[in-house]
Amino acid sequence: MLQNKHYLGDEFYPPIIDEETFEKAREEKRKRAEKLGRIREPKDEPKTDYPVKFKAKPLVQKYEDPYKQAEYAYSLIESEV
Repeated sequence: MLQNKHYLGDEFYPPIIDEETFEKAREEKRKRAEKLGRIREPKDEPKTDYPVKFKAKPLVQKYEDPYKQAEYAYSLIESEV
């Protein structure tokens, strides 16, 4: 309950807890997680480039019909092989 920001109140919900209590609960949860070794920092993943064997010309026309737009987009694809 103390992790859901809706309990602070918004346009649909009245506030149930104050912001100070909400922040204290968040800090306590983080402290406990650190103590137990449960904090995981995201690793920097190397960006991988996948080689492609085609090129696509830029879109020039727009169609209201999504099927016609897709057909047009696919017609712009050129194979490099």
